[in-house]
Amino acid sequence: MKIPDISSLMNQKIAEIQSRLPIKMNVPSSNKTGFAKELENASALSESAAALAGSAIKPGESAAPIIEMEPSAESSKKTKYPLVSGSYESVYPRLSQTQINELMPRIDAAINTYSKQFGLDPKLVRAVIKEESGFQPFALSTSGAMGLMQLMPGTAEGLGVTDAYNIEQNILGGTQYLYYQLKAFDGDLKLALAAYNAGPNAVKKYGGIPPYTQTQNYVKKVMNSYEMYQALGDN
Repeated sequence: MKIPDISSLMNQKIAEIQSRLPIKMNVPSSNKTGFAKELENASALSESAAALAGSAIKPGESAAPIIEMEPSAESSKKTKYPLVSGSYESVYPRLSQTQINELMPRIDAAINTYSKQFGLDPKLVRAVIKEESGFQPFALSTSGAMGLMQLMPGTAEGLGVTDAYNIEQNILGGTQYLYYQLKAFDGDLKLALAAYNAGPNAVKKYGGIPPYTQTQNYVKKVMNSYEMYQALGDN
């Protein structure tokens, strides 16, 4: 059996993702990169992502969000939202701050549109995104939470989100889900945030913010970011 040219496959994957982005992504390339080098690069990218925790990590999972490239045909057979971890196919460079800044008008427009639709403060939605993904559109947590607002596969499907890495779809789904949590917990913001992070059943089970260190820290961080955005006075 002929061994595939891993470097060519990597470049093909990058080209496929690049064609779907509105901005140019600077991805280093090498014509002499072998399989061992690709695995080394993939491991380095995963470790870098783990050091930059931005996604909401559900209780029990590790803080290692990665960026997903388009799945292989084999992995696509297993689940609608395949989680391919640790292979060169699943690792994609994080957007730089400059690239995120170029996407912010689109992100802000979606935040403002859907916050208004569900009667939420856009500053709150922005604070959730900041803590969930650090404004990384392709963020993928180890539990499978996807995109800017870190939607779990089942949640995304239930909300009608067909592409969790699409900026508008993800923010629409996440904003709607946050609205549902606020409604379920009578407008109690802290409980709604805890439910967004740990699930509404956990909040109901404990009659308040669950005793999960990660969830308790999550609520505090989102509240702090929300207060910061309110102090700035920008929409």
